[in-house]
Amino acid sequence: MAASAGTIILRDIKSNRTYSVDMYIPDAVATLLTFNPSGLAGTSSPSDYRIPADSVIVDITTSTAPTAVGGTLKVNSGVVNGGVFRWADRLNTLSKRADLVIPVQAGSFISVLQH
Repeated sequence: MAASAGTIILRDIKSNRTYSVDMYIPDAVATLLTFNPSGLAGTSSPSDYRIPADSVIVDITTSTAPTAVGGTLKVNSGVVNGGVFRWADRLNTLSKRADLVIPVQAGSFISVLQH
């Protein structure tokens, strides 16, 4: 396999605005994903993303599954309820992915560690 691209989608609780943040997913276990809210993420992009407004993470998606089985979403370095997922369940080619409802506060930093 090879590294792949993905997206994390957040919905602003107050305005209902949607934020789509690009992710770079390395093809290796025990690696951090990188994020870029304004373009394609790459190896040199930051490994955390600051949440701009009180939001709910509603989806995490990828185009192809990397070697890693899944990931653990962390908020301010702590694992959150519902934050452990498998890449096979997050493929954007699936007609239906499980809904995510992970609240995050404005100013929080999120990161994803692959496993």
